[in-house]
Amino acid sequence: MNKKIDKIIDTSFYSRSVRLDTELCGNPPVYTLHSQNFTNNKEIENLIFFNIEKENECEPGYPVDLAFVNNNVGNLEGNKFIENLSSKKLKNGKIITIQNTNHGWSYGAYNKGYEVLKSQYDYFIFTEDDMIINKNNYAKICLETFAKNKDCGFVSLGGVSSWKKDNLSRENLIHAHGAWGFSSKEILQELYNKFGKLPHSEHSEKKDYKSIIIDGEIKFTNAIHKMGYKLIETPIKLFHPAYDMMRGIEKPWKPKKIVAYFWMAK
Repeated sequence: MNKKIDKIIDTSFYSRSVRLDTELCGNPPVYTLHSQNFTNNKEIENLIFFNIEKENECEPGYPVDLAFVNNNVGNLEGNKFIENLSSKKLKNGKIITIQNTNHGWSYGAYNKGYEVLKSQYDYFIFTEDDMIINKNNYAKICLETFAKNKDCGFVSLGGVSSWKKDNLSRENLIHAHGAWGFSSKEILQELYNKFGKLPHSEHSEKKDYKSIIIDGEIKFTNAIHKMGYKLIETPIKLFHPAYDMMRGIEKPWKPKKIVAYFWMAK
């Protein structure tokens, strides 16, 4: 049976903060607070080309189209760069480009990509431009994990966490790291019908970061959990931070137990 799969990749041409090392975060802790060093148009353009290059180097197991959703921050050169990628061919699919407002950051981009493409695909993968998913058979592994786990609603690529420095209960914090992952159109449409969107904040400023995370990264997949579906981790690591890959750095997904213990204690 032909499976129509789209990978929605959030991107934006703004000057991003720099993090040189991939760090632990979450509960249980995993190496998902990823390195990043993309501060100008040229570096972001190279990052997007890197996404395309790495996609063409792998065999995802099924054809996968890439949808770059650009959160417009008024960078006309960046906007034009994204538009010029539209309809370009990949080894196993094609490129789609979508312009979006910057509300809710990545999670608003996930919503926009789904709104535009939901009638065309059976399954969706969500990621950010600085998190590369290109291990051979990544789409096949995601789909098989989704299918074989009863009541699975979302396959998390970064792991499942309940950590956040806030007064919210654990039940309100269970979520997929970064909301990076895989789900079906049926699950996503049920979620969309419930909220009128895939959950994301309507804010866009750095001062609203807390709302952007709680109402986006956490709520997106926490709501799937609360709908009675399971958040399931992939059986193996399928992702790499782009800046680490560019430098030939290989970080594990999960730390050794003793490292996790001391990190949690600290």
